[in-house]
Amino acid sequence: MAINRRKLLISGATLGAASATGFLSWELNKQDTQAKILIAGGGAAGIAIANKLQMYLNGAQITVVDPRPYHWYQPGQTLLLAGVYKSRDDVISTNQEYINSDIRWISADITEFDPENNQVSTSQTDKLDYDYLIVATGLELRYDLIEGLDPEQIGTEGIASIYHSPEAGIASHQQAMTFAQSKGGNAVFTRPKGPMKCAGAPMKATNLVEYFVRQAGKRNDFNFDYMTAEDSLFGVKVFDARLQEIWQQRKITPHYQHDLTAIDSHTKQAWFTTTSGEQYQTSWDFIHVVPPMSAIAVVRNSTLADTSDFTGYLEVDQYSLQHKRYANIFGLGDTVGTPVGKTAASVKAQLPVVAKNLTALIRGAEMPARWDGYTSCPMILDVGHAMLWEFDYSMQPVTALPFQIVDPLEKSTLAWVMEKSLIKPVYTAMLEGYTPI
Repeated sequence: MAINRRKLLISGATLGAASATGFLSWELNKQDTQAKILIAGGGAAGIAIANKLQMYLNGAQITVVDPRPYHWYQPGQTLLLAGVYKSRDDVISTNQEYINSDIRWISADITEFDPENNQVSTSQTDKLDYDYLIVATGLELRYDLIEGLDPEQIGTEGIASIYHSPEAGIASHQQAMTFAQSKGGNAVFTRPKGPMKCAGAPMKATNLVEYFVRQAGKRNDFNFDYMTAEDSLFGVKVFDARLQEIWQQRKITPHYQHDLTAIDSHTKQAWFTTTSGEQYQTSWDFIHVVPPMSAIAVVRNSTLADTSDFTGYLEVDQYSLQHKRYANIFGLGDTVGTPVGKTAASVKAQLPVVAKNLTALIRGAEMPARWDGYTSCPMILDVGHAMLWEFDYSMQPVTALPFQIVDPLEKSTLAWVMEKSLIKPVYTAMLEGYTPI
């Protein structure tokens, strides 16, 4: 699709490289433009790219559309389960803390994408026009696909699920502690089929609850089963093998290609479907449920959605993050159809790629930036230890720190400190548009 009004949007040639460095150089090299840039979604990716673009562009009209009046630090959900975070205030803040006053915020849902006419419809306004669109709408938690499960049950009857909300994270910790201090029983942990945000979180939850049980002193009276719809614990083979070793020592049993389809909270039974179509039933005293996930309905049912490898997700080039069929549309965050990358760490790596490529597009230049699929997963082992897992599209370990400092295959206090205390300040800087590391 051709981009309309490109020549009109550029209000002058880009200033030459300034002799000064740092912020002054950055300011002098901004692209002047009157482009209307619409950002669908105001979570971590949406807020961060809105602020990031202001570092690259002068005069752009940036609008964010999202109905949620608060920001949710979702990486903190495992820390709520761990008991390190104690309240909703540990993960919830106001959007206004991060949004520059020059950015327009519309509190509404996107109800329709019309890329042929460069418009979106919302639940609160008339159609909005754009010159460039960035889709950062995140994922939908599909608890509705699990028969018999009402999300209101989370935090009762031994049912936990850290994904649902801050309150669910707190309630899940309470359920885990009650279970750990009981006389014994069966703990079941689930992992759904397909892409999901923070694919390591189901295993972090398993590790934490098993740790609580060991701390209570009656480990032999408890049974731990991890039911995953996938055919491995983790996609990076060396990390997968290491976790299998740890789980063998901790007597956690993985069951592969078992997809949770139904639960009954009264009889405390769970039903799984295997890849061969067989039904498997098991009992539980404690269950941590991770729901299936998908792009939100307005994306997966739109013409923007992928219809092949990543069905329902935003169809983008996995390196440039530009839509494959609509050149003035980009995506980032959980909604994009890429092989990996549904973490906040991936968003941080994607931000400069989208900002640089969109700026180049406005300028009429070749897009220079590529995302290599970088993502990070601090694999929590217990309260006090973790392993820092980083990888990219190669599905091989990468590391920002020397192995002598943080060996990704070894239990590490530093990796835990990073998860508990260092990641959030980096995340906050990311929301404000800064990606120094």
